[in-house]
Amino acid sequence: MNVERWLKTRRMSWQKLEDLLKIVDGHGLKGLERDQLQELGRLYRATSADLSRARAMKLSGEVQVYLNNLVVRAHNQVYQNRRNRLSDIWNFFAHGFPELVQSYILYVVAAFIVFMIPALGCYREAVLDAHFGQMEITPGHALVPDEQWHLIEQHKMWTDSAQDYSPAVASFIATNNIKVTILAFAMGITFGIGTLVVLAFNGMNIGTVFGVCQDYGMAGRLAAFVAGHGVIELTAIFIAGGAGLLIGKSMLFPGQYKRIDALRMAARPAFKLFAGCVLLLLIAGTIEGFISPRTDIAPEVKYTVSLATAVCLILYLFAPRKKVDEETKS
Repeated sequence: MNVERWLKTRRMSWQKLEDLLKIVDGHGLKGLERDQLQELGRLYRATSADLSRARAMKLSGEVQVYLNNLVVRAHNQVYQNRRNRLSDIWNFFAHGFPELVQSYILYVVAAFIVFMIPALGCYREAVLDAHFGQMEITPGHALVPDEQWHLIEQHKMWTDSAQDYSPAVASFIATNNIKVTILAFAMGITFGIGTLVVLAFNGMNIGTVFGVCQDYGMAGRLAAFVAGHGVIELTAIFIAGGAGLLIGKSMLFPGQYKRIDALRMAARPAFKLFAGCVLLLLIAGTIEGFISPRTDIAPEVKYTVSLATAVCLILYLFAPRKKVDEETKS
């Protein structure tokens, strides 16, 4: 191997790594863009390989010392970055997500209203006329599916059989609820119209099912089933819906910005709101799979779980907390 040619070829890479490390020394890792962070990791690995090769070729001590110092500096930053990612995840769920919910609470409240008005209206109509639940909202799709309707007519809860399959049910329910949350969030890109439809449709469905169950004397059993997980699950859907409305609002009313720029600005907090909802839905899905369908657990216990989750959720989202140092949050 031509040593001089190899050194000349590799020095450019070493210089790039040194330039990135100078930025980090002056501004910390937050001074690097995402592609620069990736480049830092790539150059670190390449320079580590160069150091091994320099030792094998028994190059001058000056070259080896230079590469060794460069690798040590880069190593500390690369692995510090990995530790910071875990810290960032913790800080997001402990501080960032609740702060975002508080900042955009009006959008969350709007999503709640869009859900509740159709829910209450359909509940009233179903109580007055149980057959309201058989009304088709789209061709072939009724507010209460036929299979569910027949079970209610027989005074059977469609959830009773789930208790024998709790682990599998927990996974399925969590996945299903995440799909609803994704729709409420993602449909914001349709100028918010899709989000409104998703929220209203789910409100209509839940309100109608409760109304039909009320007609057949089963509302208490349904309420006991929903109680344990419902607070967390619905809160997550409202937050995701609020995130979708935030995106829709940025597209409808971009203000002084171009529509695409307004969308980009809204997308970041909206996506973070959605990300926080995923954890909430995993918790709700676990409760729904392991506690909610259990007929051997008294309704009073499920209502207690509901109250406990409501209190914990309020404290988590709205209790005052110390400000996290900006350097730690970066």
